[in-house]
Amino acid sequence: MGTQTSQGRPKTHKKTINGRIAIDPRPTDTHLKRTTILVNDCARSIAFYRDVIGMTEYYNQTMSVGGKIIPAGEPGAKVHLGIMEGNRSNIAKLGILEWTGPRLTEKPGFADRTRLGIGDTVFVCETPSIDPLIRRLEASSDCRIHCPPYDWSMPTPDGKEQTEVTTLSFFDPDGFFYVVNHKRNAPNIDAFGIKRTTLIVCDIQKSVDFYKNVMGMKVCYDQEMPVGGEVLPAGQPGAQVRLAIMKGNDPEVGMLGLMQYLNPEIEDLGPYLKTIGIGTAMLVASAENVSDIKRRMTEAGDAYNHTVHCEPGHDEVLGADGKTIQLTTMSFFDPDGYFYELNTRKEVG
Repeated sequence: MGTQTSQGRPKTHKKTINGRIAIDPRPTDTHLKRTTILVNDCARSIAFYRDVIGMTEYYNQTMSVGGKIIPAGEPGAKVHLGIMEGNRSNIAKLGILEWTGPRLTEKPGFADRTRLGIGDTVFVCETPSIDPLIRRLEASSDCRIHCPPYDWSMPTPDGKEQTEVTTLSFFDPDGFFYVVNHKRNAPNIDAFGIKRTTLIVCDIQKSVDFYKNVMGMKVCYDQEMPVGGEVLPAGQPGAQVRLAIMKGNDPEVGMLGLMQYLNPEIEDLGPYLKTIGIGTAMLVASAENVSDIKRRMTEAGDAYNHTVHCEPGHDEVLGADGKTIQLTTMSFFDPDGYFYELNTRKEVG
């Protein structure tokens, strides 16, 4: 696990990233409701995120899947689905999904990797206290710490001040990567929360245009900056990256990050895109009207290289609270090959 303890840990040098954040205050058509990770052992992962990370178990059920919306497994396959809740009750959740019979194929080497590349997902999170979290991570056999607590600073949204941050990062039991921040000179959230899911992409401008023009999301940050290589096991130290953050209907969580390594370019570490298996992160989003988004996809033609897997369809499901929910659902691969399930939801009783 980590090579440093949280008590008496040495202070590292501070890094400052300067940038300008342009916030678009208008409402959005679409927001990221949760990201679902496909895992080897759902029960193990639920226990890890509950007992080590500090999230709340919101949903834990076995069921059959039809094989229509998600291009994985066989129709009628048995799955185990857990949903973990952070500091919001209705957004920014983490889904944990295991195909129990028949099982899915695992992406070779994914769980044991030490580097990130194009096609990888980074979960950017916040925690109310860094020291108890690092102690639990160090004591767990189900994770690999990449970066022990590291001190740096970032600009406030108006660009006038600096927020002092302590950050750690780790790989979870199945090889998914997390960056966790704790503010030292500003208020923190009261429970662990996923602030955004960041996708490492090939062509960030195409991705930004797709999420603005087709998905109806808004840009709240778009900057180029150097990255030092301490927190992220990707690219070369000092590489120039462009980071864009797309927001949904919450100003603080449930955001989507898009990051491209510009110079030098990042390596492509494997055929992770447009394939569904253990090691895949699937994004589940809610939209005001799925049909409107499908229409914009059709009008865009081949401009964004997106692929619709499942056309919009209607269904009724029972929610975790026992209420009936009417769903209009479609699924697709985005311009970089990340997989989405997109829903319009309406409670009917």
